Amino acid sequence: MSNSLLEKFFRFGAKIIVRTMYSCDFKGFEENIPKSGGALIIANHVSYMDGLILNCASPRPLRFIIDEDIYNLPVVNYFMKMDKAIPVKASKDSVRSMIEKVTEAINHGDLVAIFPEGQITYSGNLSRFKFGIEWLLKENKVDVIPVILEGLWGSMFSRKYLDPKYRFKFIPRYFRKKIKAICGKPIAHEKATINYMQRQMMKMMAEVTIGGQ
Repeated sequence: MSNSLLEKFFRFGAKIIVRTMYSCDFKGFEENIPKSGGALIIANHVSYMDGLILNCASPRPLRFIIDEDIYNLPVVNYFMKMDKAIPVKASKDSVRSMIEKVTEAINHGDLVAIFPEGQITYSGNLSRFKFGIEWLLKENKVDVIPVILEGLWGSMFSRKYLDPKYRFKFIPRYFRKKIKAICGKPIAHEKATINYMQRQMMKMMAEVTIGGQ
């Protein structure tokens, strides 16, 4: 099977899994994600399902930057390679390699996605962004497209219930739960500092909470 067919199979499988588990409300993706060309997608990180949900919502394939330890997990590694994910760990050489791969991907016209918090939230709130996002933008003069994920906090795939014995008690309650993925307008490269991007994401999250969009 060719790489393009594997990629389509992966995205189709992601859509089946996500739409079976959740009642999905996706907004802004068709309008705000460019039809072609490279860009950087940022999103808040709420659960282990976030990557599948973003792949399901996006009209174009996404290449994720992912922690190397997770990337190398058995079985997971197969799907990460299929998804053309870019691994990284906390070392200078690894970060340099990641930046080079991201630059190559963007120059090739790919969409690269990153969770700038660097980890899944332990509180349900947006954590402070890591500096890696600014390092990427120094090398890549592209727009940044913000996405917020709502409704996933408290699911068995989030960190609300850290003790595994509690997680499975909530499956019936959260099965087919309504979730939202909202894609905002692109942030121009010139404005895309950590502080500005974080404020924009927090503003989007507040608007969804207040307006019930």
